[in-house]
Amino acid sequence: MVEDDQTGWIPKRLQNSQAGLAMLQALFHGHPDMLFVADAQDRIVAANSIGLKSLGYRKQDIDGQPIHMLVPAALRQRHSVHTRAFSKRPSSRPMGSGIDLSIRDATGNEFAVDVSLCPFPAGPGQYVLAVCRRMDAELAQKQRQIHALVENARGYAVILLDPGGRILTWNDGAEQFYGASANEALGQDQAILFTQAERDAGEPEGQLEQARLSFEPVLVEGWRRNAAGIEVWTESRCAASRDGKGQVTGFTRVLHDVTAHKLIEMELRNANEALGGLTAELENRVSERTRQLEEAVLELRRKKSEVEAYAETVAHELLEKEVLLREVYHRVKNNLQVVQSLLKMGARTLESVDAQESIDAAVQRIQVMATVHERLYQMPNLASLSLPAYLKDIVDGAVASGIVRLNSIDIQFAVDEIPIDLDLAIPMGLLVNELVSNCLKHGLRHNEPGLIKVSVSRTPLAVRLVIQDNGCGLPANFEEMRTRSMGLKLAASLAKRLGGQLKFNSEDGCRVEADLTRL
Repeated sequence: MVEDDQTGWIPKRLQNSQAGLAMLQALFHGHPDMLFVADAQDRIVAANSIGLKSLGYRKQDIDGQPIHMLVPAALRQRHSVHTRAFSKRPSSRPMGSGIDLSIRDATGNEFAVDVSLCPFPAGPGQYVLAVCRRMDAELAQKQRQIHALVENARGYAVILLDPGGRILTWNDGAEQFYGASANEALGQDQAILFTQAERDAGEPEGQLEQARLSFEPVLVEGWRRNAAGIEVWTESRCAASRDGKGQVTGFTRVLHDVTAHKLIEMELRNANEALGGLTAELENRVSERTRQLEEAVLELRRKKSEVEAYAETVAHELLEKEVLLREVYHRVKNNLQVVQSLLKMGARTLESVDAQESIDAAVQRIQVMATVHERLYQMPNLASLSLPAYLKDIVDGAVASGIVRLNSIDIQFAVDEIPIDLDLAIPMGLLVNELVSNCLKHGLRHNEPGLIKVSVSRTPLAVRLVIQDNGCGLPANFEEMRTRSMGLKLAASLAKRLGGQLKFNSEDGCRVEADLTRL
């Protein structure tokens, strides 16, 4: 004990029994783990012999001191948040909860521990017994790595729950999506993560029970409003954590905003449906190609099902998410290439030059999207693309597309290494593709050496894109052509989506520039 006469935390029936008191003291001091008892004001009122010896304290050193004196200074703020949440709703918490915990000894040395908490009443007061067990270095390092992964998982709300469904951890992703601070969320029931309709339907308890019984993550997809009131498509997974005996020690909830992927999927679906709107004459000419396209669609659906099945199998393993994402990008790139091949085969049967050129342009735009996924598959870091390498692929693809045959083209490429978010990579690539293709088709003179300059640089307020050729410049009726040209309309729309506006001039050939504020 810290002081032999401080026994207020011991139940009265044991204080009045010498045998019972002696037994309790023997159990307390003989326990192999470090034991501490704190009162309702978080002050230390008792510590066993192992606890004092392991930390190098004397009884009088910690008697009546706040419990946070045992917590490293860097962790005290977070510890106070957990303490306040626990005080509001005290309940037993077993070891193995997954929370990253450390303790500081009398000399200032820090080491990792696992802690179980057990609140109990004694007389008129409320006390908490904390059992601290020192973790070996390897286990502590793994736990720190997992904790760092959870805290730094951008775009993911990762929340750990105790066996009763109360919130133990709250990372930045959860704070951004739900609009609540850790101080507001910790200790709360997981029901706060659901809408009232979902709570009325028993979704919070039902998902935990399903995860508890099935030994598989529970996946829920759908549209949901985030803290900013924006409708986003989310994937939510709930998985049970178990000890070596298979007993549930808590739950992990992971929510991810996948709106960008959903919108791309919807756009591709709309594009596929638009292809079914061809005229009857075209359908008669390409009936065989249509059959092949239908088979390809079935194959795409089959492959998509394989990807989804694979994703559901490994999604609960956060450490393997990079393997999963690379596989998805690789398969999407392959599927886009299948669509390109089918479009090219269909184009060969068309007699209209305009129709062939339209399909060629569509093939090149699909290639831009495929390039994004190819780059993502090759990148060591999936958070963003390497802009120079990505745009170099786009420009080389436009030149090699075969839409325009020129004798000699010199490409001067000056692109800064600017990280670009994945949801902006496709519109950026499409914009460069449209402008470079326009130079090749309309700007450069046939039978003369051509020059195209591509420049992307960072300015104080935006990213400046410049595409320039040494061709014949803008025609006199450029504004009228600009109004009718689908390519220029698309380029203007893409620039606007990236926060900029296209500016044209003919000082030396044709020069197009835009300050893109969203990059």
